[in-house]
Parts: sequence; structure tokens; C-alpha cells
Amino acid sequence: MIRAAAAVATAALLAALSACSGDPDDGAAAVPPSAASTPSTPSSPSTPATPATSGSPTTPASPSAPAVGPQYVALGDSYAAAPGVPATSGADGCFRSSGNYAQLVAARTGLSVTDVTCSGATTQDVLTRQVPSLSAETELVTVGIGGNDSDLFTSLLQSCLGLASSDPGGTPCSDAIGAQVDQTLPRTEADLGTLFDAIAEAAPDAQVLVVGYPRLLPTSGSCPDLVPLAAGDYPLLNEVTDRLSGALRTQASAHDFEFVDLARPSRGHDICSADPWVNGVSVAPDGTIPFHPFAAEQRAVAGIITTFL
Repeated sequence: MIRAAAAVATAALLAALSACSGDPDDGAAAVPPSAASTPSTPSSPSTPATPATSGSPTTPASPSAPAVGPQYVALGDSYAAAPGVPATSGADGCFRSSGNYAQLVAARTGLSVTDVTCSGATTQDVLTRQVPSLSAETELVTVGIGGNDSDLFTSLLQSCLGLASSDPGGTPCSDAIGAQVDQTLPRTEADLGTLFDAIAEAAPDAQVLVVGYPRLLPTSGSCPDLVPLAAGDYPLLNEVTDRLSGALRTQASAHDFEFVDLARPSRGHDICSADPWVNGVSVAPDGTIPFHPFAAEQRAVAGIITTFL
């Protein structure tokens, strides 16, 4: 019962975060049409706390502000925004961390950064709300996106967490939504192509790095206390992550962008491992929210990105 309640609460929190996205009018990000106000964690006795915040909200450089040194623009969803990685600002509705990989890359390289990453962003959000931050002067772009299209990750986790108790040793989630995943991913890849066209047009001289998703679960075994899925549904989550990263890689190649693979370096750092890069079902002691990257993952990604520069 405790595990099931935690799964329900986590699904609600993920749904709330998926409503967040950016808006160019506030200089960094704001609430999308699907959310009338800054999202809050649903109240429930077992609901995890709202992602931790610390000090004043982190304010990325305004897209209209003159760049100081080479200009770097970071685009993407929550795996780029890193909600819950201290310190996180929820004031603009994007739960963007001052310790996400964009900020770390900027600090390591001396690049001036315009960070418009936003939790809950879809490829359409990036196209309409984040790409306008690019210009002919932009020298570096990172973009990590796709998991929120058609509510892919949210619906996947909600369905899998909710169905786990019906057949703990089977594949209830794979059976229920496998066809939906097969329909969603080709649409997402097409949308990525449209987005990458726009990035190439808006920042024609920029180096563009397309960042994939890390491996979330082990290739064998399970850790039901951290990931309360039916045992047979663990491969589905890995398959979706791998296929999404594959779509990013394919479209990156088609646009002469560089692909930052995280599947290989994240091996041995899955949620079940002794050194995880991604959190499990509950809010972590450091404030990292469920099924989102820890600070260690963001540091690792920043290190990988700098090898491309």
C-alpha cells in the first residue's frame, strides 16, 4: 500500500511538472497555455515535497541582452533544466536549476549563457518559445528534448506505476501502451526534424549539440523500492529512452549537428545502481525530484559536452 501510494503521488508530481514550459515575454520562461499559474505539488499525505529552492531565483541572461563573450543558448526540457538540483527556481514556472549542465558548461568555458530550458517543454514549446532566443551571433546551442511530446514519459510512468500491482511479474504496461509508444515516437522524430530546421535557420553559424537521454534502468534485474514497475515492464522504459535518443541522433545527423550520447556513459549509473545518475520514485534528500537527474548526472553531462568544444 505504501509503495502504491508513493507511485500515485509521484505520478501526480510528474504531471504537474509536465505542465511547465517557457514563454519569451518574461525574458527566461513562464507558464504555458496549459497552466494558468506556477505549478505546485499536488497535496496528499504521501505526496513528496515541492522541489527545493535556495536563495534568489537564478536569472538566465535575457535573450535581448548583449552577450559578454561567446554566446551560448541552452534549449530543452527538464533533463536539461534539472528541476530539484539545488538551487532551483520555480518562480518562472520552469523549475530551472542554477546547477544544470548549461550553467556548468558556461562556468567551465567562460561562455555567456542564455538558459531557456524549461521543465515540461515539448519540441513545439522549444520551437515557439525557446528558439527565438537564438540569433546569427549565437555560437553554441545545446538542445535536449522529446520526452514530453504526446506526454510520452508522463503517460508511460503513470500507466506503468498504476498497472504494476495488477501483474507484478508480468508486462501489464507494455501490453497496455506499447502500441501508443509505437505511434508516438515517429511523430516525435518528425517534430524534431522541424525543430532542428528552425535552429539551423535561426543560428546558422552555431555549433549545435543534441543531447540524448541517459539509460534509466539496468538491462537485467529490478529495484521495486526505487522503481515500482512490474518486473517485465523494465525493458519498456529502456526501450523508449533508447528509441527517443535514436530519433535525436538520426535528426542530428541529418542536420549536421553533433550528437551527445548519454546511453553509453550512463551505464552503471541507472536508478538501481549504487551510483545512480537519475532519481527513483521519491524526492531525494537533496531535493532532486522523482525520475529526474541528480547533480552528479548534470556534472557528467557538462564534462561530456565540453569535450565537443
